[in-house]
Amino acid sequence: MRTVSIPTRFDRWFSELDGALQGATPGELFTPAIDMLEHADRYEILADLPGVQQGDVDVAFNDGTLTIRGERSVPEVSEGRVFRAERCSGKFARAVVFREEVDVENIEATFKDGVLCVRVPKIERRKPRQIPVAVH
Repeated sequence: MRTVSIPTRFDRWFSELDGALQGATPGELFTPAIDMLEHADRYEILADLPGVQQGDVDVAFNDGTLTIRGERSVPEVSEGRVFRAERCSGKFARAVVFREEVDVENIEATFKDGVLCVRVPKIERRKPRQIPVAVH
């Protein structure tokens, strides 16, 4: 009886991934995953930045767009040989567009354990006010 090797979905996925990575530069590959949360008083943007140093991250807000830029470095191997490299290095950028006005002056960013958290406060909307008409 002859045994035939049938590729699993996992094998095919890795094969397709290897093909997609051919010719790509590392900077084209690293795109930080982000979560966007909305609270009653603010928005929170959480970005996974594994292996990124705090000093290599820049957060800016301009014309309703929050931009996170940075660079990720992967240390070079000094001993042994690399027979598979999947970690990416290079520059990255993510942008989040806000459709409503936010409190730009009070945006805060913190960085802990490879996760960037940007808190974007909402502007308190003025409540409608009924104006009484006085009779003279």
